[in-house]
Amino acid sequence: MTEDTPFFPGLACWIDVSSIDPARSRDFYAGLFGWTYDIDPDPGGGGYTTALCGGQPVAGLAGVPVEADQPVAWRLYLASANIIHTADVFTQWGGQVLYGPVAAPGQGSVLIGADPTGGVIGFWEPGPPWLFRTTDPGSLIWAELNTWDGEAADEFYANLFGYQQHQIGDGRYVDYTTWSRGGPTMLARLQMNEDWARDIPAHWMLHFAVDPQIGTDGAVNRVLDLGGRVEIYPYDTELGRIARVADPSGANFALIDPTVRVMPPPTSIAEEAGKELSG
Repeated sequence: MTEDTPFFPGLACWIDVSSIDPARSRDFYAGLFGWTYDIDPDPGGGGYTTALCGGQPVAGLAGVPVEADQPVAWRLYLASANIIHTADVFTQWGGQVLYGPVAAPGQGSVLIGADPTGGVIGFWEPGPPWLFRTTDPGSLIWAELNTWDGEAADEFYANLFGYQQHQIGDGRYVDYTTWSRGGPTMLARLQMNEDWARDIPAHWMLHFAVDPQIGTDGAVNRVLDLGGRVEIYPYDTELGRIARVADPSGANFALIDPTVRVMPPPTSIAEEAGKELSG
């Protein structure tokens, strides 16, 4: 969300990532995307860090290491006009609240929960002004829920926010829907299939745009140089050239160059996204 982006519930309004080594995570993303940082000086804030790209906020980074029993992951937050109402509807349709709702002084209110398919999602009722840069290189451009029950996920999130959902696969071998509501499409849902390892839980995969002059392949090389790892090497889709990677703490995310697009064979999205994760 930027100054010229209208606010509406269901919009992707923030992302943040946990870490086992916050300083190393900051160095990693600075090297990969050129991020600079604004670290909260309030001791009560735990050193929560706002990442900036081009001087605008693009993400949050944990300021303290994650506890041993907690996962290291990127988290997506969807905008809420009323966090209490969102919590009520979330549980009414089968979601499980994991944290909140709770006020974040000066920033609004937050809620974290698990949808009925197991995907963990955040909700934020932002306090004005709220800035969140998206779609440009170094920022979020696409967020995709990978789940074993696509139909249930579609129904649940449509009940929450009234998303218009469009099947871009064949609905059988490739079950992939896009979700939109009054703005540019940034959300999607992929049903995992037999190409995926069965122990992979439902999860959101956040896609970050890369500089076309560097490209996805060049960005992957940077990931390796900076101590990250590659989960799936670059492949071409109608969305762009994509790779799935992980930072040094193990948080998974995707890189995409949206300027490189192809007309794929019908099974490309599901097969490429799952084949190496199951191997």
